[in-house]
Amino acid sequence: MEVRQDNHVRGLFIARFQPIHKGHIKVIEEILNEVDELLVVIAAAQISHTLKNPLTAGERLEMVREALQEYGITLDKVWLLPAQDILDNALWVYHLKRLLPPFDIMFSNNPFTRNLFEETGFPTQQTDIYDRERYSATKIRERLISGESIEEAAMPTTIKLLETWNIRKRLLSIISDDQTTGKGAGTELTKGS
Repeated sequence: MEVRQDNHVRGLFIARFQPIHKGHIKVIEEILNEVDELLVVIAAAQISHTLKNPLTAGERLEMVREALQEYGITLDKVWLLPAQDILDNALWVYHLKRLLPPFDIMFSNNPFTRNLFEETGFPTQQTDIYDRERYSATKIRERLISGESIEEAAMPTTIKLLETWNIRKRLLSIISDDQTTGKGAGTELTKGS
């Protein structure tokens, strides 16, 4: 790993946080034990109001900040940054490098994402996956739709924000639009996302 002149190591962790769950928080905590600072990137910032991506970038920034603080992670070593997706895998890492402050190493549990960074010369490190059966944003969204509790997977501040924003209603309206029109909810950019 190439470390900047001041020996200060800045890591990168990217996720959609749709929504943030306790598995995300555990990974962030683990990474913070290895770096001096961490860029936590809210991916696909331009996409919202879809079944897979119901939350806006602003909602996710607030939710991640609140969840980390509630868990006891101080934000003095954490940068929360949104990044739009360019939908071009070959250029995506360069796009992020252009948008973000310099970073030294990228952390991910996704082999494809790690490979994209490695192909452009960035060191990567695999993260652990914490109890995927309980900690899954997809399962949280499914539970929200069915009206089931998400207390086991999400922080209380996350649950409160999701309720305040009425995300269950948003998800149900997306499903209703899909069934009514057969085309999928959203604009041309977000349909099928």
